[in-house]
Amino acid sequence: MGRAKLTEERKSPTESHELEESKEQDVDTTELEHIRKAGWKALFSFTTKAHLGILVSATISSIIFGLVLPAASVLLGLIVNQYTNFGAGRISGGELLGNVSKYCIYLTVLGAASWITNIFSQTLWLTFGELQARSARDRMFNNLLSKDIEWYDMRRNGIGAFLPRVQTQIRELQLAASQPMAEAVQCLSTGIGAIVLALVFSWNLTLVIIATVPIVFIVMTVLSSRIGPHVHEQGERLQGAMKYVTNAFQSIEMVKCFNGQDSELGRYTGAIREAAKSYTRQANLKSLQLAFLQFCTLSVFVQGFWYGSTLIARGKRSPGQVITTFWCALVAVQAVTSFIPQLIVIEKGRVAGAKLRAVMAQMQAQSNTTGHVSGIKPGLCKGDIEFDKVSFVYPTRPSQLAIKDATMFFPAGDTTFVVGRSGSGKSTLGQLLLRFYDPLKGTIRLDGQPLKSIDAHWLRENVTLVEQHSVLFDDSIYNNIAITKSEGGMPDLDAVKDAAQFALLQQTINDLPDGFGTIVGSKGSALSGGQRQRIALARARIRDTAILILDESTSALDYITRSLMLESIRAWRRGRTTIVITHDISQIQAQDYVFVLDNAQVVQEGYRKTMEEVKGSPFHTFLTEPVPSPTHSLDDADPLDNLEEQSSWTVSGLGLEGISFPAQCDHRLSNESIDPLDMYLQERTETSLRPISAVFASPLTQDTRRLSTAHHTSPYWRLTANSLSAEPSATVRHGSVHDLEEYTFFDPDPKVLPKPSPKAIIRSGTPVQRVVSSADRMAAREGKLTHGDSPPDNISRGRSVRHLLRNQQHSRPQAVKPISTLKILSSVWPQLDWLGRLYLVLAFLTACVHAAATPVFSYVFAQLISTFYISNNRSQKAMIYSLSILGLAIVDGAATYAFHFLFEYSAQIWITSTRIEAMKRLLDQPRQFFDEQGNEVSILAECLDHFAEETRNMLGRFTSIIFVVVLMMLIALVWSLITCWKLTLVTIAIAPIMYAISASYHRISGKWEGHSNEADEAVGIVLHETLTNIRTVRALTLEKAFHRKYVDATTAALTTGMKRALYSGIFFGLSNACMLFFQAFLFWYGATLMKSGAFNATDVIQTLTILLMSTNYVTTTIVFIPQIGAAKDAAARLLRLANLSQNSHEHVGTVQIPSAGSIVLQNLQFAYPSRPTHPVLHQINLEIPPSSCIAIVGGSGSGKSTIASLLLNLYPSDPSSSKPTEITVSGRDIKRIHTPTLRSLVSIVSQTPTLFPGTIADNIVYGLPSSSPHTALPNIRMAAAAAGIDDFIESLPSGYFTGVGEGGMGISGGQAQRISIARALVRHPDVLILDEATSALDVESATIIRESIRRLIADSQNDAASSFRRPSVVDTSSLAGNHEREVSRSMTVIIITHSRAMMEIADKIVMLDQGCVVEEGGFEELRRRKGEFARLLEFGGLDDGQMQVEREKLETGWKGKAKDARS
Repeated sequence: MGRAKLTEERKSPTESHELEESKEQDVDTTELEHIRKAGWKALFSFTTKAHLGILVSATISSIIFGLVLPAASVLLGLIVNQYTNFGAGRISGGELLGNVSKYCIYLTVLGAASWITNIFSQTLWLTFGELQARSARDRMFNNLLSKDIEWYDMRRNGIGAFLPRVQTQIRELQLAASQPMAEAVQCLSTGIGAIVLALVFSWNLTLVIIATVPIVFIVMTVLSSRIGPHVHEQGERLQGAMKYVTNAFQSIEMVKCFNGQDSELGRYTGAIREAAKSYTRQANLKSLQLAFLQFCTLSVFVQGFWYGSTLIARGKRSPGQVITTFWCALVAVQAVTSFIPQLIVIEKGRVAGAKLRAVMAQMQAQSNTTGHVSGIKPGLCKGDIEFDKVSFVYPTRPSQLAIKDATMFFPAGDTTFVVGRSGSGKSTLGQLLLRFYDPLKGTIRLDGQPLKSIDAHWLRENVTLVEQHSVLFDDSIYNNIAITKSEGGMPDLDAVKDAAQFALLQQTINDLPDGFGTIVGSKGSALSGGQRQRIALARARIRDTAILILDESTSALDYITRSLMLESIRAWRRGRTTIVITHDISQIQAQDYVFVLDNAQVVQEGYRKTMEEVKGSPFHTFLTEPVPSPTHSLDDADPLDNLEEQSSWTVSGLGLEGISFPAQCDHRLSNESIDPLDMYLQERTETSLRPISAVFASPLTQDTRRLSTAHHTSPYWRLTANSLSAEPSATVRHGSVHDLEEYTFFDPDPKVLPKPSPKAIIRSGTPVQRVVSSADRMAAREGKLTHGDSPPDNISRGRSVRHLLRNQQHSRPQAVKPISTLKILSSVWPQLDWLGRLYLVLAFLTACVHAAATPVFSYVFAQLISTFYISNNRSQKAMIYSLSILGLAIVDGAATYAFHFLFEYSAQIWITSTRIEAMKRLLDQPRQFFDEQGNEVSILAECLDHFAEETRNMLGRFTSIIFVVVLMMLIALVWSLITCWKLTLVTIAIAPIMYAISASYHRISGKWEGHSNEADEAVGIVLHETLTNIRTVRALTLEKAFHRKYVDATTAALTTGMKRALYSGIFFGLSNACMLFFQAFLFWYGATLMKSGAFNATDVIQTLTILLMSTNYVTTTIVFIPQIGAAKDAAARLLRLANLSQNSHEHVGTVQIPSAGSIVLQNLQFAYPSRPTHPVLHQINLEIPPSSCIAIVGGSGSGKSTIASLLLNLYPSDPSSSKPTEITVSGRDIKRIHTPTLRSLVSIVSQTPTLFPGTIADNIVYGLPSSSPHTALPNIRMAAAAAGIDDFIESLPSGYFTGVGEGGMGISGGQAQRISIARALVRHPDVLILDEATSALDVESATIIRESIRRLIADSQNDAASSFRRPSVVDTSSLAGNHEREVSRSMTVIIITHSRAMMEIADKIVMLDQGCVVEEGGFEELRRRKGEFARLLEFGGLDDGQMQVEREKLETGWKGKAKDARS
């Protein structure tokens, strides 16, 4: 396809978006259908047979407790009947007191019975909820752990956003299956029991009272059915918000460096506000439910009292029977109304359970062929690997072949290299060999067996893949190395040390304060890239599998470390199958076998020496100089001169013809040769791809399956006298490995070869250079390491990794400090807008109406009862009071809807604003905040997701209930004081006892809720670490190790939850029983007052009715105490984030400089905040003039990247320093410069590329304001062309509108790196920092970048407009077709690199060693000075004696805490 407009010959972004939305709607429809079909049984989706005992016991105890209230209502009816008889003069005062006393004793016994049954009910249901959560967690974890990689790739929002939602759904299910279920069973039991008793006392009156129940049921069912879709919709939108949260925090450095805080906040805000709309619709429907139910609850008494009066008048029922019937009916109605708020919780739990089951059903229905697949387990893995016409496409790129008809053979015992451009399919080979995916067509064989027929777990136990961006776990260095041997028990301590020494980590670990116990941080974030790679190599060494795949596994190492590592690897892998995927051609020796891939195809294969001799082949003049011998000196031809060849090329099309990159820009490159492979790959057409095979000409005498080049690929193998009959010659033809039948090589049996020990490997390497030990010391000085705990004192050989994982965890973060309810609610008003404040005021006003309705109803109810013992105008008065109740029902129904909805609406506005403020402040925190314990990504995401949802209930549900209860009690007490002050004073005297019991329950519940949340957070951390690193976990067969770790975490959570259940059950039962004790005492005292004649029966009945009906709301509040405790703890966690300090060092500066000119580092000292006593940089003095190019070089971990971080103000240069000008930019102290302005002038390309969820175009212009002229499409394409990625993007169906990042298309590391480079170039920075920017790129791509940078430097130095650097910066007028303007500004380039080719384009080189500047000057000047820089470049030049001295320096022994992990 030509360089046409982006919208031609491809789907437009709108069409792509619509297609994506259509797919999402299909998925949503399927899930909604599953949720609808699941019904209420979804609450028990994860119940097992082992849970049935608990479930049955909990149900029985709840039923018994539920029957206590109908029994109590009978007693209350009998007591009120005694009151009415006394009022009517039928009994004396003594009889009244005697009968009432008897009934009150019964009521007290019922209270004691309710205490015991409620303890069992509450404890058992909370335990059942914990068991449900444990079961759901285990099943979900096991299913996720067994899913194939394709399933993870196809997650719409990425696995990082999926996991927080799963955890939230499990918590919602747990909550619904515990106390709300207890309340449901109790209310059902109470309702049925009360109705049965009511039917016994007066069946016809009962039927009249409950006549409206069917209507209520129909209306409630219809409204409930409409709530479910909105709950589902809200969950999906919150999951989308979590995608932005997890990506932003995982890539916080890039977010800050590119001023992406506003962008991330904007995307999160949009997603959260959409979720808020869904919740508002839920709140509306729930409020309608509550309002309708409240209306029906009160209105049933209209026909009930009217009909009851008629029955009494006709003499069919006595007043006592009617009153008892009414009390029973009232109890039944109150049971229903008190359950409705819990019904909302149960509905959310039902939806959560159904969604979890739907996800599991989808996982089980989909293919799982590459997760845990059984198959044959060969007794021996020899290592012969064959690709037979294999083709493959990634699930995220179904229209683009990653491998096309690849035929390759990797002989057992041989080291084979695979090279090619970024995106050519090299890394795909490793993914296929580990069975992360199955080929689309063709066959992969291992030792003659199809890979599909081999057990996947056995396969991965015999294959080790070490990738470029190696993943480490948030644990100690010791455990990160030793965990790979967890299946067979803890590896020998000496074996771990030998593996570390093999990976050149001895001196690094020696210099760390905690030695092997140093915690490496999440994904190894506390280490440098080189240190991570070496730990990964140590991990591979201790695994010692038959097959090893190295995928750019040494790209982050300096020349010194890399060279020695490669020599050691060759010695270790002698006679064993090794596949090296690389861009670094210097690793390949003359007699190594190489496959060259391009455009997903094998375009050439053969031995390097032979391919070089084939005229016209892609590999012909790849290196013009022979491999140097150890005797070459610095004065001879440098062996690195052709490492990464330069070429001149021009980008054409779309007006980019002017972007030319001539090789003669710099005099230092004038003698470099053009790379023919790159030119061949660039110029060839799609139809000209033909595999080329080059072999040694020697008669074949053995089977081709025994073909081996082992002694040609390693310097440690010696050829036998008969192995070759002649000098090798080349034969170029079309074919595969099966065409090699004319030739053969000597192949010793790999099984009889001794495996050298790591120490022997280190000693056996050929001379590399004399400063290996100093390089390792430099790596040890890396300033990003954080402190961790030392290995436990009692570690012994043979102890399991499980023991280490249990006992060598970093100290847990301090528990979140509880905050008061008042402090929580005080944060509401400032977060509300004017509409929210208006709604909140109206909510309180309508709540006042609702609170007053109950005392008024109690008064009318008492008046209705009084009509039962009067004879005059009984029917007329009953009618008046009945109609009064009807009017009250209408008013109270409207008030109930208004106050519930308005509180929920205000709460949603509050929580949305609080979420946004928390996200804003999190993005505003300094870099070190995200390295601190307690600030893990999973914890922060859960705070913004689950805990935010819980916090909303504080205002939306619980504040309204508490306010209504308090106001209602105040009204009731005032009213009662007027009608019967003595009885009221007694009630007030009892209140402190009730409060003390409730407060104790609240404190204990809140305390254990906090403990449970901490335990759940620990579960979430393990879940997040396991599944976000699923490739590494699966590749290293660590499923069982992490499953044990997860089981330990869930067991701890279950134990904590069961303790919470026990303590909560005791105090919850006491709180409920006290209400019956309270009622018994009041009725007895009321009878005493009536006997004494102090008050008449009407006053006492009225007072008791008002007090008892009001205190029923207190009982409702007690039921909510556990949920209130959970909401308070959640609010404390969320508000901690929303109130984070904003006094970061990033806000100190206020000076907005127009450009970044000269940069000066003066006596710069720096130590990371986590290690203030261990400086990383020492007295750095450096001046970087404007328009210059400087290269900062040194060993891995020498502090190079730290300087880049300081220039971007990610850390304060030295907070304790009294010197104000350690770093100046344009003569301004960096501490005083406005940080966003600084970062807008400085762009960085880091070693590890970062892609954000969105399109490719979005990623390139990330952080730029939409009004910026740099976001114009021509400017984006120019940047992409300069980064060598424009052609690839254009080849995609949606071009620059292709989605990448979480939930988008997967691309290779090199392609991602080039997008990152385009991101840096598109904004035309004054300072460009390249931190190992080309380490992941192939020769051609690296050359494009290098030439682009060279031209930028030349144009800056010539003060002229560059064809890319200063392209026509398109403004609004230019987009309208008017003239374009050009802007010319200088640019400074800072290159942090191990690559010699990148060093050569620099004007000045600064050499760092252990945080100090040891040399600086021009490239040739330093090279000929033969100092530290020359040693860094040197590959030879040392005799055996000198090399032995350097070897001995490496083996100085283990020191400090690294000497013995037991120390």
